[in-house]
Amino acid sequence: MEKADLSRIAAAAGLPRLSDQHLEQLQMSLASARELADKLPKDLHWSEELCLTFRLPPPRGDKP
Repeated sequence: MEKADLSRIAAAAGLPRLSDQHLEQLQMSLASARELADKLPKDLHWSEELCLTFRLPPPRGDKP
């Protein structure tokens, strides 16, 4: 992907002034996202997507 394309994508995401190093990182992350998306089944319904949930332990001592 060319630098102009990456700059356009970054600007669309609200990041118009990324350095060349950051544009390289963006390119790697876009490639990684594409690779992961290609591994998903194409007929996956939104209700079948995985969802991770975390529960925090209640605070000890006085109630906030």
